[in-house]
Amino acid sequence: MNIKAKLLGAVAVISGISGLLFVAPTPASANTFIEQVGMQLMRAAIHGGLNGYQLTHEPFIDGIRSGGSDYLTINLRAGQQYGIVGVCDGDCQDLDITLYNDRGQVIAADTDDDDIPTVGVTPTRSGTYRVKVDLPSCNSAMCYYGVGVFGK
Repeated sequence: MNIKAKLLGAVAVISGISGLLFVAPTPASANTFIEQVGMQLMRAAIHGGLNGYQLTHEPFIDGIRSGGSDYLTINLRAGQQYGIVGVCDGDCQDLDITLYNDRGQVIAADTDDDDIPTVGVTPTRSGTYRVKVDLPSCNSAMCYYGVGVFGK
């Protein structure tokens, strides 16, 4: 079974520990969408399983404009298996994630036409990596997304 299949059921574990959710400061009107993404992550945590993967970084929730991109910086260790999972609110139709190494090279990407992207990677070098989050399609001007990093 590939990493994407293993992690799809585990998407919500991202917020299974609700105290670990990092929520970027936003206007009060955005709270409903942030709560929606948080609840998606919570439901997945309750119903999903990581098959040996554990949350290794604090989950991140933020907003992004339709057609826009955002970047997250994470540190990964050589030889450890990681899965990076994203979810987005109900207005989101497609969310993509791409992982770059410190040289700007693409290490892994999920650009499928879905709203739950997952990528798996086992870095050969410890260091700083960047996760690019793209929102090609959203039914409103702004959608909210969550990203979690898991390892084993």
